[in-house]
Amino acid sequence: MFWDREQKEVEQGPSDARNMSTQRHPISSACTMGMTLHVPTDLQLPSTWRTLLLLALAAGLVYHLSRKILDYQVRSLLSEQRDVPRSSSHVKQADTALGHRHGCQPPPELPKRWPLGIDRIKELWDSNADGRLLAFLCSVAKDYEPRNNLSQYLLIGPRAYHILHPKNVEALLSTNFNDYGFGSRRSVFAPLLGNGIFTQEGQAWKHSRELLRKQFVRAKYQNLELSFREHVDNLVNCMPADDVIDLQPLFFRLTLDTATALLFGSSIYSLRANIDQAAENKEFAESFNIAQEGLAKRFRLAPFHFVYNPPDFRKACRNVHQFVERYIREKQLTDSVSRDRAAVDENAPWFIDQVASESETVSDLRDQLLNVLLAGRDTTACCLSWTFRLLVRYPQVMQRLRREVAGVMGDSISPTREQIRKMLYLSYVVKESLRLYPPVPLNNREAVRTTILPTGGGPDGNSPILVRKGELVVFSQYVNSRKKNIYGQDADDFKPERWGTGELAEIGWAYFPFNGGPRQCLGEDFALMEVSYTVVRLLQTFPVIELPEGETIEAVGSERQTLTLVLSSADGCRPGASRSSIHPEIAPPSMDTYGIQELWRPVGIEPEIDIVAVHGLNGGARRTWTSRTGDVCWLNHPDYLPKYITKARVLTWGYNSSFSSLVGDEPAKDRIHQHAHTLVANLSANRGALSYSHTRTGHKVSHEYNIFASTYGILFFGTPHFGSEKANWLAYLKKVSMTSHSDLVSALAKESETLQNITDYFVPLMKNFNIFFFWEQRMTEIKFGKKDYIVSVESAAPTFDETERAGIAADHSGMVKFDDPSSQAFQMVIEALMRYCDQAPEAIIRKRHFAAELLDQERKNQAMEVLSSIRNPFSTPPSTSRVQSFDGGRTITGFASVHSLSAPQDS
Repeated sequence: MFWDREQKEVEQGPSDARNMSTQRHPISSACTMGMTLHVPTDLQLPSTWRTLLLLALAAGLVYHLSRKILDYQVRSLLSEQRDVPRSSSHVKQADTALGHRHGCQPPPELPKRWPLGIDRIKELWDSNADGRLLAFLCSVAKDYEPRNNLSQYLLIGPRAYHILHPKNVEALLSTNFNDYGFGSRRSVFAPLLGNGIFTQEGQAWKHSRELLRKQFVRAKYQNLELSFREHVDNLVNCMPADDVIDLQPLFFRLTLDTATALLFGSSIYSLRANIDQAAENKEFAESFNIAQEGLAKRFRLAPFHFVYNPPDFRKACRNVHQFVERYIREKQLTDSVSRDRAAVDENAPWFIDQVASESETVSDLRDQLLNVLLAGRDTTACCLSWTFRLLVRYPQVMQRLRREVAGVMGDSISPTREQIRKMLYLSYVVKESLRLYPPVPLNNREAVRTTILPTGGGPDGNSPILVRKGELVVFSQYVNSRKKNIYGQDADDFKPERWGTGELAEIGWAYFPFNGGPRQCLGEDFALMEVSYTVVRLLQTFPVIELPEGETIEAVGSERQTLTLVLSSADGCRPGASRSSIHPEIAPPSMDTYGIQELWRPVGIEPEIDIVAVHGLNGGARRTWTSRTGDVCWLNHPDYLPKYITKARVLTWGYNSSFSSLVGDEPAKDRIHQHAHTLVANLSANRGALSYSHTRTGHKVSHEYNIFASTYGILFFGTPHFGSEKANWLAYLKKVSMTSHSDLVSALAKESETLQNITDYFVPLMKNFNIFFFWEQRMTEIKFGKKDYIVSVESAAPTFDETERAGIAADHSGMVKFDDPSSQAFQMVIEALMRYCDQAPEAIIRKRHFAAELLDQERKNQAMEVLSSIRNPFSTPPSTSRVQSFDGGRTITGFASVHSLSAPQDS
């Protein structure tokens, strides 16, 4: 919430006019060789008002000339006492000499057809009226991108430069930070914000920043559930169960509620406007909107901001001030009253309390709180709106994000800070949304002394640029984030994966949604956590969030936009949401879903290897592999398997393995061989098969042999190769619950003929795979306090040649549940998987080539007959990786291997 790159000012100090554009510069992104004409590009005025505006501009020109004359007179007087240039011409000469010493050259000038660049002003006005001002500025910037840096406008007013190069952004915001200030911002925002961090400079700003910094450090360690859950619940209650709704205004109300709760200690609950919101709270929310819109218009008028000061704007500012002052008075009257939150957080009092302790007057405290509120509300709301607007237009991104959320959250409802930090893809989505639609897309600074920009001048754009005192430097995160020489030819596309490839690890000052340097946004963490928390909760609550039928899908950046102090969508954010029906393509993985589920896929690269996990009796596709606390599924948790094996896709396969209706499903009726055929068919569904002659058994051989040939290694966890005496106990339990006898339990009994046949058939084939057997080293409590091993070491880890064996210090079901990545058991398993993954690709290629050359149709038929009899989920049938994947008719030939994990029974 607190980042509006400039608006974020909140944290930084003199609130850079960063908010949007220039303070004096109408478009905040135009640049000029002459002087800037400050024309409000977002005002729609009738002809009479336009005439009055032109008169005002003329008056401003007279005022500007008068200032020049007065400046000359003052310099003349001062020269009698100090050794300073006696005239502006002397100052200009000194500046020019400085520029010569550093090799400065002017940047390219934007061509214009009409005197004073009036044609460019008209283009700006027209593009803004159409809601496409930023798209126009991007088109202008692209013409200058090869020259490295910037464009200029020749208009009336101080000269303005639009910087496009990261080196110049760094010089402006960091290296030469003290050379720039805000100019007229203080008087522009004074009616609402007064003397706060957003308008301060110098020592006053430093004091305010340090004061607010302490509060945001505290906020960083707050419980997210305390900060956001109540308000997100209110948001969800405002959304219909199965209908289209504009989320954008709801997001603005959400962030107003969370910001007021943070600042004042109690929320205004604008999301309860139609339920139990107090009348004064509703009036404050409405007045704050009116006042904020008024500031945006004054900001556009820059030095002529006094032209806009209507009665409704003044009344709105008064209402806002009175509301905040009432909170302050109540705080003083109830200082000794304990608060519920104080009982939870014993570290310090409320935000308002701490700021009050270091504020001299009520107005000082009021102004600081309002500065933070303005900076924090709109920016976060805009980020949420653009993020969901993009997600519904890119369903494949939404689908992948849902999988990650489900994988990390499991059955948890309210995400913690730690869980959010584990959602890497979520962070990529938010980063990409901020890149394409920064909440504060335009900003500027005014030079307080003559200084230098490091690059952008001269015909080739590589020379430094001299910036004289009083000139403007305009910068735009929106424009800079679309530079193809930095982000690639797909810079205009929504592609979260770009942040996971490592290519943008050193992006530096080409990406600055939270500003940078001494004014780095103080509320960055709070804002990102609020956005992430809200995204996770909405995806959990609404299984379907999609683009409504008939809704237009525009290219990124071509939609109509509303540019005030922040950037919002002119058409809102209108997805269709449903809590009742789950769309098959985007359904989040459940704990017990049958069939193949993709738990993890590497970001930005095509996976080379598939790791397939197959659970055991009474297990679940995800539940088997999730820690008993329900927090960690090591197959897809970023700190576990994906951290060590970066080129693998992780799949899990679920089937009905229930032995008793007491624990959920009807008892399993499928025999082991039937489950095996289903698994092979599921694995083959999204893979291309080897090419064989089309006999009546050719297709069947094709997909089954493809699985066989592509399997490299198998890890068995407590799998009963010779049966288990405890299978008899399972049968007893089923009799107690009056359920029918399961074929699976019968097959697992000790000395089972079915299991023995499977083992006999599998042993000759073992030489084709790398095999690792794991057995349980702790007993399981089975009945009446009695403990025993479910599967003996002899049955779980038979001593076959060229196989590996190891024990795991856990009971039967705990063998595949890890809650510490540094544990010996996990490290032993991950080491085996890493070793197999490194060896598999080359070995699989050799195996497939050799098989293709030597196997004739008869041998393939024989192989099919053998394989059809050994498919067993408990002895981990060979799985496959993608050998050929099909994408819209295009065949991508590659290689891969599969590690099939066979889990124990979760009984």
